[in-house]
Amino acid sequence: MVNMNYIKTIISNYLKSLNAAVKPNAQLQQLYDKNDYYEMLMLLQEYNLSQPMPFLASGLSCYFNSQADENGLSNLKLSDQDIEDAKYIASCFGKKINYSDNNLSTLYVNLLGTIEFNYGMQTFPAGIFEDVFQCPPTHSLPIQPIVGESEADFYCRVLNHQISQFEGFPLERKNEALARAKRLANNFCKGKNRIYLIPFENVLNSKSSFGDITGLRDGTLKGEELQKVLDSLPNFEQLLKSYEIEFGKGMNPYWNPNMTSEYGIAIYGPIAGKGISYFEIDRAFDLIQKKAKDMGYIDGDTIPNNIMLGSGNNYSR
Repeated sequence: MVNMNYIKTIISNYLKSLNAAVKPNAQLQQLYDKNDYYEMLMLLQEYNLSQPMPFLASGLSCYFNSQADENGLSNLKLSDQDIEDAKYIASCFGKKINYSDNNLSTLYVNLLGTIEFNYGMQTFPAGIFEDVFQCPPTHSLPIQPIVGESEADFYCRVLNHQISQFEGFPLERKNEALARAKRLANNFCKGKNRIYLIPFENVLNSKSSFGDITGLRDGTLKGEELQKVLDSLPNFEQLLKSYEIEFGKGMNPYWNPNMTSEYGIAIYGPIAGKGISYFEIDRAFDLIQKKAKDMGYIDGDTIPNNIMLGSGNNYSR
């Protein structure tokens, strides 16, 4: 008699193996460890142009490391508890947020050695940074870090500051909001963030767009409406051809601004894991702390806003 549960387990493990297999990239990790920010970007671009087919890249929070290790880069998502915490805090500021309730897997990528570092060095996805902690899209910080404080404690101070500046905040919910913020920050501040390298062939048949499509990222489109929009989109190969973006024979894809835009290239649906690798990078908060200590500041000192200026680049390590 056939054991159907056993068969289902075998099939499930096989499907996971297709998406898993993201591996550390020792060569690029060494480059990152030895070079500064802008030097690294140029080295990555040179590396990419030397490949038969260049890599796309995505910078992601350490929050997603275990998910990527197990299932690749498809269906990365927040836990139910973290979604609940984020929505609770945002609602205290009068905001209603939606975290892809349509279950559409979406990954934002760029050419390797461009904007992926800006995302990779961030602690939170934009929705949490802006709607939960009430920070601006420019990634500037409303208060200054203190040497030696943990990043999670810093963001709790940020939220406490934002609450004090917001007249309509329901004060009876303040302690609950701060407790949820602490839990949320702890989940995003453990481990190293990563830059993932994704072979072009992994996404050539994936539905894609330059930047957001209304209703997809925010999860407001569902069911037939969602499918109708997806059906109308080109796959990645078609998108490249429609913009006359070519590779090889002296063609340089970095010349096309769509491939390096801060809005990213959105890839919808599952992404095969074959050939995907990553290297680990520091978050901006850790670089600020390190720079302050290198300059002689000690625990308890307030870190100046311009701490990263005047060092040759904004993110010296």
